Amino acid sequence: MKIAIINPWSISSKSIGGTERFVIDLAESLTNLKNEVDVYMFSGEDHIENGVNYININLFNMEGDADEYIIQEAFGEFETDESYENLAKRLEKIDMSKYDCIHLNSLLFLHAWKNKKRIFTIHTNPFEYELAWGKNSYNKVLQVMREYKDDANTIFVAPSRYYAKQYEELTDCKIEFIPHSIDINRLYTDLNREEIVEKYNLNGEKIRIIVPSRLEPLQKQPMLLIDACVMLEPEMKEKIEIIFTGLDKQYIKFVDGLKEKAESNDIDVKILRFDQMSEVYKIADLTVLPSRSESFGYSALESLTLGIPTILNEIPTFKEIGEGNNNCTFFDNTPSNLKDKIMRIIENSINERKNPTDEWNEQYSQQTFAHNYENLMI
Repeated sequence: MKIAIINPWSISSKSIGGTERFVIDLAESLTNLKNEVDVYMFSGEDHIENGVNYININLFNMEGDADEYIIQEAFGEFETDESYENLAKRLEKIDMSKYDCIHLNSLLFLHAWKNKKRIFTIHTNPFEYELAWGKNSYNKVLQVMREYKDDANTIFVAPSRYYAKQYEELTDCKIEFIPHSIDINRLYTDLNREEIVEKYNLNGEKIRIIVPSRLEPLQKQPMLLIDACVMLEPEMKEKIEIIFTGLDKQYIKFVDGLKEKAESNDIDVKILRFDQMSEVYKIADLTVLPSRSESFGYSALESLTLGIPTILNEIPTFKEIGEGNNNCTFFDNTPSNLKDKIMRIIENSINERKNPTDEWNEQYSQQTFAHNYENLMI
């Protein structure tokens, strides 16, 4: 088959965002099944990598990286059909006649290429959609989805069983469930721990707690970890070093608050952008993900795949991923409970990395993932 993937974000080998990683994994895994795949980006560099053709359509005649918020600036708040229709007209200048199926990575594209076989993967759960776009836009997207509930050309997919069911109830649409996959090769680096510690000027003697997620305060809740560590005894505080990796430009404004709270309570915190996420996983002793909401949870999947002791907030998607993995510990969204779980792991199993079972790994294999999507495209 000839398959087109349409997404707003720039894609490169150094992409670390969850949806960018999904695009790479989907494109490469479908290519490995002998399909021809072109990825259309709104910005970025044209390139061919691992058999996938990445094409910058420069939809907004801009420099730098585009995202969904560039679309918002150009087409409004997506509270009316007009926004969807105007974006569709702009997108349909791309000739899709040679493709057997189009995969679309945003529900903002719902009115584009209606007469082609289309698959929409829903990367944003209801909480996150309303947080990012507002209640009116959220209600509108549900209304637009309902227009396609009986459309044979349109298929919806969610990477979480929980949110697939929730979107079905909200829209009356059939929502397929396909969990994201993991490309294990992306998680390894040739550098050893000592080289990485030196490269980033870290403390080689401390226990490193990593938080491989964005510094967004309401959904990702990085401050919850600081609040938990404030409760640790002084001798335990001296042993740990917290490393936040989600230094995206839009979240720089939250850095000072995190650092001030940590430093005033004698907690060693580093907020760094790593060249490759494989580097931070290599030096991790413990991963903590305090998110109150996730549509999937790539960072949780990556940490658990590598066998790193991992503490997850007990939200639906994390519970799906963590089930059956003996490296996973859940906490109840309170600082005191998170503090207790951190203490227990540091005291009992901080140096243990346990390989997941074959059954757990199979759920997230690239081959299973690709076959599931390919079957929907036929």
